[in-house]
Amino acid sequence: MTTLGEMLKGPSSRSLWERLCPLLEGLDETELAAAATILRSWPPERRPMPDSWWSELLAGGRRPYHASAGTRRLGRLVDVEAARVPAEPDADRDEYEEANGAADEPYEPDEPVAFPYGAAAVAVPSDLRRPVFGAVAEWHHNGGDIVGWSTVASAPPTMYLGGADYHDNPLDIQISPDGGIVAASVECRWHAWSSDGEELWSLDPADLWPGAVADDDGDEGGDDLVGIDVPVRFSFDADGRRVAVGRLRGGPVAVLDARTGHVLAPGPEAGPWDGEGPVALDAAGRLLAHARGSRVVVRDVDVDGGAVLADADTGLVTIHALAMAPDGGGLLAVGADGKDNPAVCSLTLSRSLSPSRTAAGAAILTAAEPVRAGRAPDGMVATDPLSVVTARAVWTADGPLAFMSSDVGDVLFGADGRVLRVTAGASVAAFTPDGRALITVGCADQDEMDPIDVWFLDAMDPADRP
Repeated sequence: MTTLGEMLKGPSSRSLWERLCPLLEGLDETELAAAATILRSWPPERRPMPDSWWSELLAGGRRPYHASAGTRRLGRLVDVEAARVPAEPDADRDEYEEANGAADEPYEPDEPVAFPYGAAAVAVPSDLRRPVFGAVAEWHHNGGDIVGWSTVASAPPTMYLGGADYHDNPLDIQISPDGGIVAASVECRWHAWSSDGEELWSLDPADLWPGAVADDDGDEGGDDLVGIDVPVRFSFDADGRRVAVGRLRGGPVAVLDARTGHVLAPGPEAGPWDGEGPVALDAAGRLLAHARGSRVVVRDVDVDGGAVLADADTGLVTIHALAMAPDGGGLLAVGADGKDNPAVCSLTLSRSLSPSRTAAGAAILTAAEPVRAGRAPDGMVATDPLSVVTARAVWTADGPLAFMSSDVGDVLFGADGRVLRVTAGASVAAFTPDGRALITVGCADQDEMDPIDVWFLDAMDPADRP
């Protein structure tokens, strides 16, 4: 009989993985750790999470052997439109439709959901149970629907915002770490909803700071992807009490009460902060980082209306995304280097140990040299519009990661430039708030019909693969 050790010495394949899964469930902690080390060197797409493991994970029963799985196909955008969970994601198309009962009992929602041109953005809670999708706008007709889709059971979608009500692309969607709040921006307005679709608040920054916020006409820089609004970034604190918001060009930057939309900093009388998005909050929601050109500025939200603690130049040409360590001691800026390569800059924030509240300027922000991704899709230009709007950053338990996509492919890489994943074809993606997984939409041939996949980050080898 072939032993587990002998099987692991063989070449990686989906068929071998299917034989290994039942054996992995019976290993003790030491044996499983040894096997997982070998399996992480396999491409994650050859280690799809089995149905039984997926059911355990969604039920909140995380098992040690789950960390061996690299990915899980959730379905396709057609499933989001039909509000169904695919029974056989990898089946032949006819079998796939039959398994979902598409021909016999099609689901007809009260508010039809449509993704005629794919997804403009996606967000996913840490429990992976209800991702939220923003559809690409139909400019001759309406904007892109913003909807939640259950990965647990076929059920009506949660309609956060119907595209018929506006004409814009929802280019960024964020979900609070507790999964309770969804935030997005369209037509220059900021929106927040409860997870069940109830609108919590909607704000126009031009109303908050009259005369201080420039109107957007969608033509700035000749950027068709921008739409009516310059892309906006959101960042929640660990408890979902506060949310920071900032635009990628020309401000404003603010910190709000996530449930009420009340502006915590800066006050309306102070005017918007001089800066730009992206934004990042620490776990406590007290420290805010935002970009200002190629520089990163760190503020203390609770001192003097958001006093500047420190700032530093990243050496990046542009900054598209930011992530902050939970304790506020580290930052990752994602953008482009001087040769238009996808690149990151790591920053360290050192602060006074005084027990009193830190005064403005009593901190030092130190930036390391920019590091480009060790390998990126051929022809990828990090300053192209798609690269700008798809860039994302997260701080995982093992450190920060960056994601960026373009029309020639996408790349997932760490602060040291080591690549975890490179693919061909454009996609949109989002990290879970806990940094354990990445969800992608697209990244496949057209006949794959906009696949939706989860990639488990703690199961991916950080070393470059050919």
